[in-house]
Amino acid sequence: MVFLGRCFVIYVLILMSCLCCHHVYSLGSMSSIAISYGEKGSVFCGLKPDGSHTVTCYGSNSAIMYETPTRFSFHGLTAGDGFVCGLLMDSNQPYCWGNSGYIQMGVPQPMVRKAQYLEISAGDYHVCGLRKVRNRNVSLVDCWGYNMTANYVFDGLIQSISAGSGFNCGLFSSNGSVLCWGDETSSKVISLTPLKMKFRMISAGGFHVCGILEGVNSRTFCWGRSLNIEEQISVTHVNGEGNVDLAPNDPMVSVVGGRFHACGIKSYDHRVICWGFVIKPSTSVPSEVKVYEIAAGDYFTCGVLAEKKPLRPVCWGVGFPTSLPLPALPGLCKPSPCPSGFYDFDQQKGLCESPNSGLCKPCSGDCPVEMYQKSECNSESDRVCEYNCSSCSSPECFLYCSSSYSNTGTEKKNEKFWALQWPVVIAEIGLVLFIVCIVILIAVLYVHHRLRDCECSARLKKSKILDASSSLQNENINKIRPEMEEFKLRKAQRFTYKELETATCGFKEESIVGKGSFACVFKGVLQDGTVVAVKRTIVSLSSPPNNMHKNFKEFHTELDLLSRLNHAHLLNLLGYCEEGGERLLVYEFMANGSLYQHLHGTNHVLKQQLIWIRRVTIAVQAARGIEYLHGYACPPVIHRDIKSSNILIDEEHNARVADFGLSLLGPVDSNSPLSELPAGTLGYLDPEYYRLHYLTTKSDVYSFGVLLLEILSGRKAIDMMQYEEGNNIVEWAVPLIKSGDITAILDPILKPPHDLEALKKIANVACKCVRMRGKDRPSMDKVTTALERALAELMGSPCSEQPILPSEVVLGSNRLHKKSSQMSSNRSENEDQRLELRAPSWITFPSVASSQRRSMSEVDGDGKIVEVKSIGNVGGISDVLRSLEEEIGPASPHQRSFLEHNF
Repeated sequence: MVFLGRCFVIYVLILMSCLCCHHVYSLGSMSSIAISYGEKGSVFCGLKPDGSHTVTCYGSNSAIMYETPTRFSFHGLTAGDGFVCGLLMDSNQPYCWGNSGYIQMGVPQPMVRKAQYLEISAGDYHVCGLRKVRNRNVSLVDCWGYNMTANYVFDGLIQSISAGSGFNCGLFSSNGSVLCWGDETSSKVISLTPLKMKFRMISAGGFHVCGILEGVNSRTFCWGRSLNIEEQISVTHVNGEGNVDLAPNDPMVSVVGGRFHACGIKSYDHRVICWGFVIKPSTSVPSEVKVYEIAAGDYFTCGVLAEKKPLRPVCWGVGFPTSLPLPALPGLCKPSPCPSGFYDFDQQKGLCESPNSGLCKPCSGDCPVEMYQKSECNSESDRVCEYNCSSCSSPECFLYCSSSYSNTGTEKKNEKFWALQWPVVIAEIGLVLFIVCIVILIAVLYVHHRLRDCECSARLKKSKILDASSSLQNENINKIRPEMEEFKLRKAQRFTYKELETATCGFKEESIVGKGSFACVFKGVLQDGTVVAVKRTIVSLSSPPNNMHKNFKEFHTELDLLSRLNHAHLLNLLGYCEEGGERLLVYEFMANGSLYQHLHGTNHVLKQQLIWIRRVTIAVQAARGIEYLHGYACPPVIHRDIKSSNILIDEEHNARVADFGLSLLGPVDSNSPLSELPAGTLGYLDPEYYRLHYLTTKSDVYSFGVLLLEILSGRKAIDMMQYEEGNNIVEWAVPLIKSGDITAILDPILKPPHDLEALKKIANVACKCVRMRGKDRPSMDKVTTALERALAELMGSPCSEQPILPSEVVLGSNRLHKKSSQMSSNRSENEDQRLELRAPSWITFPSVASSQRRSMSEVDGDGKIVEVKSIGNVGGISDVLRSLEEEIGPASPHQRSFLEHNF
């Protein structure tokens, strides 16, 4: 009955895991081997077993392979997403190589002067080191990387550390307790840490930690959030019979944590056992070989076979580097002689560099009940156990004993033994299967009953809401938009797949309003009548794991950014759905499509409706959205894909910046670039970023400059049939602007304004934005201020064919106010029909005061413009190519009066 009760508990926990949603990443602690993983491929690195302690790597990530230091000696290695780090033997400091946007390669900075470290550990995007200290009552841990860069001080002596995805854990030597710190919201590791348990070693997985308990049994205990991955990878690709927190009862000498799994080395035979979820198809765990060192990647695990020469690595799982041609050291070298409870594996004295060091391996645990101890563990060899045939309980023991009896002429006893055992085994298996079937049937009936009750209650609630809303529809019609704005400030709503499927009529092709390489956008109507745009990721079961991981990363990047960012000119995220293999984002519907459709579509009426004032207004609004990303988001956000198809226009012709799938969190210091492989759209891509992989916020400025040229000329960024010289808009337009011929680049479908001065200034700003060197380009706040001044000048033009638009069109939205026609109807016929509308107070639009704040860095205490070294002009036309600093100086009295009235 105890066995049946345990099976029932395991099944219930597995069933509960199907109702949760956790996304985890794999990690590394310091070892003689390390595994890097990520979008750019996996790499296996190991210390050479020739006594040099130098590192050798093999895999598909070229950044790691080409930058592997061949002359440095390391105490040990650790690895994360796209990078590998080692602890240098000469300086006891970490040294990293590869590619990471959050950790500086080489010696990570900031580094405490003359600091030396005992151990290092790497998470997905951070590295931590346990610093050497003289004070035995204090431990110091230094961390570098995403959300972890800090120096930590702890009371008590920490003997080892291990890194998780967004957290780190330390094991105290005095009482065997564990302390974890870092991001609690995603992992729950910190709050679930067992306080009364004592461990002798720990290893962190993605959002979980496993440790080996002190005591004779050396049992493994795991905690954290690592249940259920159905919503990240389709259920058809997952083969899991248990959760990672359901560790086996076998005694262990070592344990590591992977992305959805954990593996350990059994103490009595040094064979590997793994538990948790496994992705299909996976290479099975090696069962007939001994492994003395293991390390976990994201979907796979590798180990060193210590019983064969050379010391060959072996991997199992999915996505690992195949045919590893390099041997590796099967452990870390420690000072000899080995302490009590350890034996020296390095009997040849050639694997470790120093003659006074050796590979100290922990002694195996006590022999199992069905085995007896043949020899004890000593300083030179491990404990040896053999089967006791009188008390067999495992197939291995039966096989061993049956073979042994046959060799000694005891076939009859063996046959009698099996004759007695087989009926018992068959009866136990039959009883277990019967109970499992009953439990499954009860669970299915219970879930079906609960779902039917929820569906009925939902229908009843929906009918009550519809009845109440129909009775109050007439008196509350003006409150709909304020509720939408209130919804915008809340956290993104989670929709079910069925809701969005119903809203889009089953994702029919007739509902498609946009389509890309990896996603389609559908128009839909929610049950409450809200019109939305649903972006659905294109999922293919034949896609490689790297593409699935990339789509998953872009989906969560956009979801995370738009959930935290709030600006009138960034696309409003209403909600999301992450269910099974489906990932969908729900946005506010933009009735007028994209700026690309207006500028380059086949409908000439749409293009003619985009008059100069409206075009410049859209440019100003897009600039404000990008300025918010660069200057007001913390840390700054680099969009990386600014283009006309990502500038959406709502029903009031207000611009919204969209598509944050490629966006990255930039450094707080804008002068510190990110080292990233180029991503974006040709024609808009910053040349400096493309050639040098040198990414800053000025890369977005270049793309916006191309967008300005596109707005002025009505031409595409790249068109092989359109330009006389070259094939892109920059090569064609910039020489014409520098020559002073502004009319040559203006869109011929529109009549030029009476006064071209405002468009000249905009063209001048565009030229400065597309300069080759990023440091020569202006920042987005300066660009926005210059465009605001140009818009004010253009709207004040005396040309009667271009009337001044209401300020609500310039400012972006009148959602909290009445329409112009409604407000006009409330006025008397003798009143002036030109309306003075004010923008809602929540809209983050620069006013005259904010424009002056942008210019404070250029104005001294007396209000004079600080003298700035100007850039030389070309062709002697200083009126066209005046420096941008002069263009955005303090507003003139006429401009200030106009801006105060309209803004």
